[in-house]
Amino acid sequence: MRIYHLIIFLLISNSSFASVEFEKQYTKLIEELRCMVCQNQNLAESEAPLAVDMKEKIREMLEAGKTEKEIKSFLSERYSSYILYDPPVNMQNILLWLGPFIFIVFLGYFLLRRYIK
Repeated sequence: MRIYHLIIFLLISNSSFASVEFEKQYTKLIEELRCMVCQNQNLAESEAPLAVDMKEKIREMLEAGKTEKEIKSFLSERYSSYILYDPPVNMQNILLWLGPFIFIVFLGYFLLRRYIK
């Protein structure tokens, strides 16, 4: 009888651990993705209809066993890389990544040139 109680306890505790991990992963994802309607809020903060639909889709994909990378890839293909708070470096946004460095180089050149004269 004790073995049955032990098995039931382990099954219940294991499922609650899995649900806690699932909720942590879900919460992490919706906090890392931007709402396309609000644009200054993440999905966790937004109550826009599109954000609610996206949260449901993320939950479905997590339940289906998709990884965080697969979910972010799917959403960025569908809504562009703007949805990611940390967008990848690619040809669409290379100027945004390199712009500050280019500006500093030009500013340094002009200031140095002015100082030499």
